[in-house]
Parts: sequence; C-alpha cells; structure tokens
Amino acid sequence: MKSDSFVSVVLNIDQQLVGIEEKVKQIQVYLDSLYSDYEIVIIIQGPWVTNSPGYDMETMLRHIPSVRYIQLAGCVHNDVAWAAGLENAIGDFVVLFDLQTDPISAISGTVECCKSGMDVVVGVAEQPISLAYRLFRSISDKILQAIDYHLPPQATSLRCLSRRAVNSVTSTGRFHHQFYLRIQKTGYPSGSYCYELQPDSSQKKSFWCGFRYLVRLMVFNSSRPLRWMSGIGMIGSLAAFIFAVYSVTINIISGHVVEGWTTTVLFMSLLFMLQFVMLAFFGEYLGRLLDDRSEQADYSIVFEKNSAVMVNQDRVNVLSDSSSTYKNKVQTGRDR
Repeated sequence: MKSDSFVSVVLNIDQQLVGIEEKVKQIQVYLDSLYSDYEIVIIIQGPWVTNSPGYDMETMLRHIPSVRYIQLAGCVHNDVAWAAGLENAIGDFVVLFDLQTDPISAISGTVECCKSGMDVVVGVAEQPISLAYRLFRSISDKILQAIDYHLPPQATSLRCLSRRAVNSVTSTGRFHHQFYLRIQKTGYPSGSYCYELQPDSSQKKSFWCGFRYLVRLMVFNSSRPLRWMSGIGMIGSLAAFIFAVYSVTINIISGHVVEGWTTTVLFMSLLFMLQFVMLAFFGEYLGRLLDDRSEQADYSIVFEKNSAVMVNQDRVNVLSDSSSTYKNKVQTGRDR
C-alpha cells in the first residue's frame, strides 16, 4: 500500500549534466511505487540554454509525470538554488537530493526517518578526503560549534525537512550564504541518516575548499569572528605598548639603538600581519552589510513548466478513511 504522504524531491541540476532525463525517470518510478502523491522539482540555473546537450526539457515534461521545471534567470550560489526549490515545493516532506552522488533509496530512508519525529534529517556518508582536510576538519568543527552550527561528521548535502521545518526556514528571510545554517536553527528535532554514496560519484574534499566554506559560514552567519578580530587587535595593541616601553628602557640603560633593529622589524611585521587580517575581516563584514541592505531578490524565475501527463487521471483528492495507519510524529500533512 502506498503512503499518503506528499513527498517533494528537489533537484539542483547543471544544464550540462548528461543523462538527466533518464535519472529523473528513475526517481519518478521509485516515488510512484511508494507514494500516492509526489513531485519532482527541478531547479536549473541560468542563463537559459535552449538546446542543452544533457536533456530535452519538452520531451521530459511530455513523458515523465509530476515534474515541475523551474528555470532561474541567472547563475546563483547553490544555497540560493536549493532555497528556491524549498520555497516552491508543496509536499509534506521535502528532500534535497543530489542527482550525481545520492542513491535513490535515500529518498524513502530520509522520509521515514523524518516521520519518526526528526523534522530535519541530515545525510551522512563516507567521503574521500585529503589528509590536510582531515586535520583541518577537527579544528573547523570547534570553530563552527562556537557560532552554534552543529553538524554530524561526514555530513553531505542530502536533507529531508518536514512541512513545519520548511515553513520555519522559508519565513526567516534571505538565504544567501545562510541556507544550511537556517535549517539547523529551526529549533525542531534533527537527526542523521547514514547511507552510501553512488560509486565513483564523489569528489575528494580539499583543504582550500573547506577553508573557503568555513570562512563563508563564519562571516555571513555570526558576528563572533568580528569580536575575535577585535580581541586580537587589543592584544596586538597591548603587545606594541609593552614593546615600546621595553625599547625606551633599553635605550636609556644601554644607549645602543641598533641592537634592537632585528626585533623591531620582526615585531612590526607581526603587527602589520594582524592589522591586515583584521582589515580583511572588516572588508568581509562590510560586504555582508551591503548585501543585507540590498533590495535585490536572491533569485528570479524566468519560467516554470509542469509535466503534461498525470500520475493517475482517475484519482481524486478524497481519502476513503479519515485516518491513516502510517505514523507521522512530526504532525505534518494528512497522515497525522
């Protein structure tokens, strides 16, 4: 018996990806075997390519049911693209699915985990990482915990959210650089779902990729790094004052100014390093302020098209029973 839960699967797809139509068809067949109501929301970043080598949009919409194709006007950050899919999804449960790495079986696995009482389910899988990234990750986890961002080890981009978690995320404002942190801060119970990535589909995480992601998360999601930089500046100023007193004292006692030349140059270099690090953070926060003050929308939609075929033309939106045997502890949808 199929579940009465309405499941939305959001796909953030590159237009140049080959074999999109076949993979979407596999997802549709899988969803049709498990759920009475479902939809596949495809987010395509712009600019719009009329003849994409990876798929034929019109053919896909004519032959695959329950597909909603949303074309964005321009190329945006992945956080914004996922947020666009989340805002436009109408299901009781919304799954953020990576077509290149995640197995199809993870859809039902995360939905069932979400029904058990976890409004936010985070995918966890073994991923190939470099040695430098492994060492850096232990340090970055401590830093991210300081800004109240908690993720299980080996977390992937796979997410499943209940309807009330989706409403909480979409009602909190803009998503640029803040999407995953907003999901974690909904306040609803969260859990993890362990699975295996598709063979030969994952890319090794590098140190520089992790470092850029860490800086972006810190700067755009918390003001604590700004306080840390202010503290470093105060320590540097105190050290400079102590060294100034020391240099004057040495000059009075010994009278040899040249003797402190190496120490002076070394210490001035350290101070300039601290100064430029602080200026870099100030510049990032200035960019954050300008971005927050901008009235421009995070994304714009060129058009939206739906499948020309229905799942079941004879099915009506009426249930024979007022209750369902399926347990849904997150209290969302019709099977409460």
